[in-house]
Amino acid sequence: MEEDIIIDNNGENCEASHMDAEDTNIFTYPTLFSSKTLVELCNSSWSRSQNAKQNVQPYLRGCKWSPDGTCCLTVVNSDGVHVTELPRDLYSGSVSPDRTINILDSVIHVKEAGLVYDFCWYPGMNSGIPETCCWLTTRQNAPLQMWDAFDGSLRCSYRGFNAVDEMEPALSVTFSSDGDRIIAGYKKYLRTFDVERPGRDFAEHKINSPASCFATHENLLAMGSWNTTITLYNISEFGTYKSIGKMHGHSGGVTHLKFTQDGQKLVSGARKDHRLLVWDIRYYQRPLNILSRVVDTNQRIYFDISPCGKYLVTGGTDGIIKVWDADNIDWINRLDVTDEKDNATYRFPLHKDCCNSLSIHPLRPILATGSGQYHFEDPIQDLEENFEVHEDITEPDKGIRNDKYSKIAENSLVFWWIGDVPQVT
Repeated sequence: MEEDIIIDNNGENCEASHMDAEDTNIFTYPTLFSSKTLVELCNSSWSRSQNAKQNVQPYLRGCKWSPDGTCCLTVVNSDGVHVTELPRDLYSGSVSPDRTINILDSVIHVKEAGLVYDFCWYPGMNSGIPETCCWLTTRQNAPLQMWDAFDGSLRCSYRGFNAVDEMEPALSVTFSSDGDRIIAGYKKYLRTFDVERPGRDFAEHKINSPASCFATHENLLAMGSWNTTITLYNISEFGTYKSIGKMHGHSGGVTHLKFTQDGQKLVSGARKDHRLLVWDIRYYQRPLNILSRVVDTNQRIYFDISPCGKYLVTGGTDGIIKVWDADNIDWINRLDVTDEKDNATYRFPLHKDCCNSLSIHPLRPILATGSGQYHFEDPIQDLEENFEVHEDITEPDKGIRNDKYSKIAENSLVFWWIGDVPQVT
C-alpha cells in the first residue's frame, strides 16, 4: 500500500470508516460477509502433466497472504512454492457482481525439491523495503531456507544438527513476534536461530513430543504435537522457553493453531478431528467452546481469524467454508463445551473438492482459498478395466466406492470478495 494504514484490532467495530487526524489515515477493518454473497475475483489451477506418474498430484497444501497484503504464498504438492500478486484494481474500492475474473499467474515459482513441511512469511514484510520481503520453508531432507520474494532466489539457510552431527529437517517453523528469531520444531527439540546469523548456530530446548505446528503472540508460543497435546511456552528476552502448561482435548494430531488478536484465546484444529477447540490460555484445563467442521483425512486443514477479531473462518474436506461471527455467535467467550452441533453463522460451498487452505487478507475484505487432496485409485475398477470384468455392483457398494475413491479433483487457488457487494441486497 502506498499510504500509511493503521488497523483497529479491538474486535468491537468492524465497519469501514476513514477520518483524518494529523495527516494520518486511520483505517478500521471493514465488515465481512455483510452481503451474504461471495464474488469470485481471481483463480489459478494446477493439473498433472501427461507424462507425469499416476501418483503425482499437484494439489494445494497451504496459502498465506503476505503481511502487507500485496501477494499470496502458495505451496503446491509436487510443484513447489508459488507467489501470486493481488491485482492492482483490488487495492481499493469495491467490486461489482459482474466483474471479470482474473486468471492468476505465478510471479515466483520455486520448483519442488522435497516435500514442504511448513512455511511462513517474515512478519515485518513490506514491499517498499526489499530486504524484508522473504519467506521461510522447511522441506524434506533439507535445512530451513529463506527465499527472496522478489526473484525467488535462496538467501540463506539455517541448519539443525543432532547429537551425531547429522542435519535434521524441521517439521514446523515460525518467526518470533518481533521477527528477530526463527523458531523451528523438530521431533525432540525446539531450536532457535538468530535471523541475522544463518548457519548452524542455534539454541536448543528439549521437548517430549514432535512439534507439528506453532502459533505466536508477543512472548507466548503455542506448540501443537502429533500426540494430540498443545503446550504453552513463555519466551524470555534471551530466547529461553518456560513451559506454562499443556492442553488436552483433540482426538488426533494437532495441525494448526491461531491466537486471537488480544492473545488471550487460542483456536486449535487437528487431523481426523471434526472439532475446532477454542481455549482461554489463562484457564487452559478445558476448552471454552467447541466448533464443528468436517475433517475426514490426515491432511492439514487451515482456518483463520479476521484482523478485526470477529470472524473465524475454516475450510473442510467437504469443500464448505464455515464462518462464525462473534456478533451472532459468541464463539470467543462462550463457556459451553458440551454443545458440538453445527452452529456456524454462514456456510459457503465454494469447492467441489477438499478446501484445505484458507487465508483472510490483512487489509481488504478478500479471502484466499485453496483446494485439493490426494485421490486414491480404485483397485477394483482398475482390475475391471484391465481384465474387462463387467459385474453388477449394487447401489450401496457404488456409493461407498465413489466416496472413498472420488474422481472429482479440483486443485485451485481462488480469491473471493467477502465485503459489501453493490447492487446485491
